[in-house]
Amino acid sequence: MDYTSNNSNRTTSDQLPTPQSFQILYAPSHAPQPGGSRSPSFVPRLTLMLVMFFFILCSIIFIAWLVVHPLDPAIRLNSLSVSNISVSNPQFAANYDIEFTVNNNNKKVNLCVDHVRVVVAYRKGPVSIKILDRSEYLGKMNESRLKAELGRDAVCTLKEGEFKDISDEWSKKIVNFNVKLFVRAGFQVGVLPTKQKIMEFQCMNLTVEFFSTKGTGKLMSGGKDCLVHA
Repeated sequence: MDYTSNNSNRTTSDQLPTPQSFQILYAPSHAPQPGGSRSPSFVPRLTLMLVMFFFILCSIIFIAWLVVHPLDPAIRLNSLSVSNISVSNPQFAANYDIEFTVNNNNKKVNLCVDHVRVVVAYRKGPVSIKILDRSEYLGKMNESRLKAELGRDAVCTLKEGEFKDISDEWSKKIVNFNVKLFVRAGFQVGVLPTKQKIMEFQCMNLTVEFFSTKGTGKLMSGGKDCLVHA
């Protein structure tokens, strides 16, 4: 009797163990990896913090200046002399020597005046303009003298009507001028940043009388306060 081995009746595939896929599952790690990027929300948060800090700082500075409330400088025209006149349409050329007094009326604030532009005008027409290359620093409750010399290099042309009228006044040896002063005022106190303000001062109706045939004239009245033009 033949005994067939149970093993001989098995196919080759039955003899070998069935291959199975072994998969190793890794749980996702939330730990930060070396060199990994920052959280996407970090940059917006930092930007917001910087904006808020800047806004708060500006608010503090603004409120501080409101509390200090610096006074505007006071400017007075002390003297005005006109010489070396030459009248030739459309120019009324002359040398102008002007002296101002600048007062800082603040008890707690220092003052710096610079970028000064002086305009000598007849009515609304400028006859001479010059920018002064200097600045004046005034301590608390202090004053300073400011001189302006406008020569032939600062002459401006006048309109036809203005030239005719100033020539008529000149023939009578009395001319009425206006002087305007444009300045940048810087207010300084403690650690606060400098507060700057552009200002215009007007010294109006300055009557100059000419005594000599050489055409030299001086302000008839005494000095005159210059008004701030808003």
